[in-house]
Amino acid sequence: MSISINFNQFCENLKISAKKKSIISLRHNSICKKLNNDFWNMNTDNGGIYVGSYGRETANDHIEEIEMIFEMPYRLQEEYSKKPKNGQFLFLEDVRRSIATLYPNTSLIQDKFGIKVSFFDNMSFHIAPVFFGKDNVHVYADPRKGGSWKTKNFKKEKETIRIGDIATNYNLKRLCRMIKAWKHHCNVPIKNILIDTLAHKFLMSWQYKDKPYSYYDLMCKDFFKFLMDQKPSEKEWKSIGGMLIIPDSFNFRYKAVMAHHKAESAITFSQNNEHWLSILKWKEIFGSEFPESIPLENQLRTLEQNVSKTYNVQKKCMNILIKRRVMFSLLQVLSAVAIPLGLLVIEYTKNFGFGLSVFFTSVLLFIMSLIYRKSNQVRIILKHKTSARLAMKIHKKIQQSLRDLYYNDIDILIIQKRKNKIVSKFQSLYQGTSMHVNKRYLETIKELPITSNVISETFITPSSKLRIPKWEENKFSKENHVQQAVNYRD
Repeated sequence: MSISINFNQFCENLKISAKKKSIISLRHNSICKKLNNDFWNMNTDNGGIYVGSYGRETANDHIEEIEMIFEMPYRLQEEYSKKPKNGQFLFLEDVRRSIATLYPNTSLIQDKFGIKVSFFDNMSFHIAPVFFGKDNVHVYADPRKGGSWKTKNFKKEKETIRIGDIATNYNLKRLCRMIKAWKHHCNVPIKNILIDTLAHKFLMSWQYKDKPYSYYDLMCKDFFKFLMDQKPSEKEWKSIGGMLIIPDSFNFRYKAVMAHHKAESAITFSQNNEHWLSILKWKEIFGSEFPESIPLENQLRTLEQNVSKTYNVQKKCMNILIKRRVMFSLLQVLSAVAIPLGLLVIEYTKNFGFGLSVFFTSVLLFIMSLIYRKSNQVRIILKHKTSARLAMKIHKKIQQSLRDLYYNDIDILIIQKRKNKIVSKFQSLYQGTSMHVNKRYLETIKELPITSNVISETFITPSSKLRIPKWEENKFSKENHVQQAVNYRD
């Protein structure tokens, strides 16, 4: 069994939940709304751009720091530049006061990026008010050392990651998320921007950069080796986009050595078909998000069993009805022949009683056969036959999905959507007639899996999409109102 299916599910597990995205979006829009009102005199929530890990889409569900920039009117830069002392500090202080009226119960501090807003759930927003300059460069305020205006192309980082992700068959962002899971689980002293920078540098030169999930174990092992080989004397790195120098004096290399050793052991276990031991090693590296079992695989297996059972029951019901139809067809023919025979016996023999019995019995049987034909069981037979064929097609699609999951490295989200369509088709299969046919048919129908139960077991419940309230409908002057509105904590 390949470990690729576990990495496939692992990458899916690391995606930011819909609930957390809703919280981030709500806070982002609230901040933009407030700054637009105070500095642009506009009633809109536009103007903000996500940057950092969240903006680069390299963050996983552990993210707690959200970075954003907000474009300010250019006249403010000129106005604060004329201040006699540290106009940059005064500029940030006015922005801080504006946001403080929105979140009075939260902690707001100035940091080197701009304004930091800390929330009760350990999430924090770093807001940099910026001015749009030439060549897509943003000007931001640095209050340190008397204050100055500095420039940075925030969009270039995002664009570099986006292009690199496409060039690596969408492996770059997944590698960044996995390494950040390692950072979180093993408490590795490395900055997120440095992870993204080194992951980009590594994959651009890695020979298997565009390979599917079956290469992810090797990719992680080689990247840990790449981290190990960073020179101990190197304390600064040029970030992706080339607009920033990343200082990182912490020694993350010894953690990379340990992770590399465990990754080598995991690959060896996998090559020796010791799948369970391999999973345990990867869990030591990445934590509980690395899956021991694959829910989608179990759901497909359950669905496969139910579809196989349904196929057998449909065929069995069809055969019961066909035999019953053949029997009644023969009965109709025989009774049709016996009716004139009974009349002949009455007319030309002395066995009047026998002839009369044959006549009435034949008439009764003929009427019964006509009633059977009127019940239109041919249509029921065709329904069972069609459902049996459809069940066979569904079974083949399930087997193909399992092969794609195990051997073809198809993204697990695609398999999930395909499986949900399969379940919908399974729901459309004929469930038999309530019309009394015979005891055997009714007992056979009861063997059919109940589609409602199968659907509840095999459908993957989509992540809850919280309705983000509109500004006009709610009072967002206090953070606790927001928390009650979205019910963030489980």
